[in-house]
Amino acid sequence: MIELAAFQEHRVALAFSDYLKTIGIHNTIEVEPDRFAIILYREEDTDRAEQELNKFLANPQDMRYWQASWQTGQVIKESLDSQSNIGFKQVFANLWARSGVLTLIISLICVGVYLVFAAVGRPVFEALNYPQDIKHTQEYWRLLTPVFIHFNFAHLLFNLIWWWDLGGLIERTQSKMQLLGVFLATALLSNLGQSLAFGNANNFGGLSGVVYGLLGYVWLYPLANPKVGFRLNTAIVAFMIGWLVVGYSGILDNIIGKMANDAHLIGLLTGIILGCGFGLLHRFTQSK
Repeated sequence: MIELAAFQEHRVALAFSDYLKTIGIHNTIEVEPDRFAIILYREEDTDRAEQELNKFLANPQDMRYWQASWQTGQVIKESLDSQSNIGFKQVFANLWARSGVLTLIISLICVGVYLVFAAVGRPVFEALNYPQDIKHTQEYWRLLTPVFIHFNFAHLLFNLIWWWDLGGLIERTQSKMQLLGVFLATALLSNLGQSLAFGNANNFGGLSGVVYGLLGYVWLYPLANPKVGFRLNTAIVAFMIGWLVVGYSGILDNIIGKMANDAHLIGLLTGIILGCGFGLLHRFTQSK
C-alpha cells in the first residue's frame, strides 16, 4: 500500500477519498492522532491519483468532491481540531490501523512471556534464554526466544511501542512475510552478537535489537527505493542513534542496568543492509 497524501481534517480527507473511489481508485483512510492519510491499495493507481490530488488541492471546494461522500454513502465527520474527545473504539481503531496480524502476534507473545516470567521467575528465563553452547544445543528455539524476554514493564513498553510503530509500518505497506523476514534476521543476528560480546553469556533479553533492526530497515529502504510511500522522520533516527551512543558510554549503567548495546548495534546494521538490499531489489523489479 502507498501513502498518497495526508490531511489534518477528517472531512477533507474523507471527501477526497470518496471521490477517488467514485472514479475507480481504491483507497482507505489511515487515522492517526494528528493526521488522516490517504492510502492507495494498488501501485498502478499512483500516477492518476497524484493528478487528481493536484486538482483537488487547486480547487478543494469543487462540489464534485463533497458530493462523492453522498454517492458512496459515507458521513463526513467533524475536523480533528473540533473533536473534544476520542472514544475507546476510535483509539483502538487508530492503533490497529498502524499494525497488522503479525505485529499483534509478536506483541502478545512478548506480553504473555512477561506475565508468566513475572509469576514463575527463573524457570521461564532458563527455558527461553540464549544457549551458552550453540554447537551442542538441540534447543534451537533459544536462538530466537531471548527477544521475547523483558525484565521490567518499562523495558517491555518501550520496545513494544517501537515494534508496533515500525513493524506495523512494514507489515501494512509491504507484507507480513517481509516483516517476518526482517524480524527473524535481526532477532537471530542481534542475539548471536550480544552473546559473543558477553563472552558466550546468556543473561540478556528484549526486543530492542529487533527494534533497531526495524529502524535501520525503515530508514534505508525508502532511500534505496524512493517510490515507496513512507519516510522515517530524521528526528527519530537521531534520537535512537543518540540512545545507542548513550548506551555505549555506560553513563546509565548504574541507573537502569547494563544495556544490550551490541544487540542494538548489530540489529541496526542488519536492518540497514536489509533495507538497502530489499529497497534496490524492489526498485528495479517493480519498475519492470
